[in-house]
Amino acid sequence: MNTHPGAGWLMLLALSLTLFTGCGSGESASAPGKANPASFDSAPADIKADWDRAVAADQANQYYVAATTYIKIIRQEARLTKEQYQTAAAASDALTQRMQEAIQKGDAAARDAMQRIMMGR
Repeated sequence: MNTHPGAGWLMLLALSLTLFTGCGSGESASAPGKANPASFDSAPADIKADWDRAVAADQANQYYVAATTYIKIIRQEARLTKEQYQTAAAASDALTQRMQEAIQKGDAAARDAMQRIMMGR
């Protein structure tokens, strides 16, 4: 029995992001050795800008901006190399894990970001 308030929507988000980011490649999106941030050096300018924004937000614990920007990148799979897709998916997976851990520790910013993502805002 899970006694943590909101654990249900947290698990739903984790499952949603995992399913979403794992689709299309036929492999685990976050398989070891698949992440290579330098792969975005050759990405189209708009995708490179989004990548830089997502990484900066991720590093600053701006969870909502980071998560939604990673998702924006992943949704453009047709414009990405396999390595870029896998890197973005791995970054998104890692962020989701970090958010889950932060929420478990009572981080209100992580909780609020997760709620906004779940509500589609």
